[in-house]
Amino acid sequence: MVETEAVISILAGGVTALFAVFLTFYLRNQWQEIQSLRAIQTELEQNTERVRDLATLLTGDLQRQQVDLPIEVPPGTRLEIRYVVSFPSSLSTTAFDQLKHTGMFLRLSPDVRRSLLEVYDTIDRINRLRQHRERIHFDDIGNVHIVIDPTELDIEPDTSVSEADLPAETRQRLSDLRQLRRAMKEVNRSILRLIASIASPAMIDELDLEPFVDPDRERGRGSKAESPPSDGVNLEELRSILNDVEQHSVWSRFM
Repeated sequence: MVETEAVISILAGGVTALFAVFLTFYLRNQWQEIQSLRAIQTELEQNTERVRDLATLLTGDLQRQQVDLPIEVPPGTRLEIRYVVSFPSSLSTTAFDQLKHTGMFLRLSPDVRRSLLEVYDTIDRINRLRQHRERIHFDDIGNVHIVIDPTELDIEPDTSVSEADLPAETRQRLSDLRQLRRAMKEVNRSILRLIASIASPAMIDELDLEPFVDPDRERGRGSKAESPPSDGVNLEELRSILNDVEQHSVWSRFM
């Protein structure tokens, strides 16, 4: 009888230990899942601000590129041409990468996984084009500062200055600037089209991105409310989706 009680006690202790291990493992996984969802929501919020800064820079850059070249300087006018580009931080993918590497990604529903992949694929393409734009700028001619001072040129007073009157070095720098602007213009437009594809309607209106919106999506924005929505998910919608996933977990209230 004593031996039977001892065996039962040992078995009960073993079951309790196994249950404690299982519960600890389960709670740890739930904690990691909630933390991963919150980290991605924070990352998407940060990326939204960086996208806003990048779009503002690129649209401003496109406007500066409308300045006509070649140039003609009025008589007695000293002209400075500057082309200085600053680059906001690249968009972050750290939280999404961690979600995939820890296996938490597969616990999400297929629709949520598809939305994450679509948005982060666009983010990756924006980052690669941003790096390409940076290489174009700094590997070719870098920041530009050209000064055209008629008093330093061999021309008659009260005469307009054309490019033919400029030194060969200045003419070459202007030629390099034209080439840079052409390359930058196409890259800028490509990045702005990608930004518009993941921007919310409010951000599109705020940043004047309508010219870069895909025609199919533009029709969807202007259609009636009963029309089916576009398949694409923007940054704001994805944050809302992930927040809903988090709130549906009972453990989110305790973590």
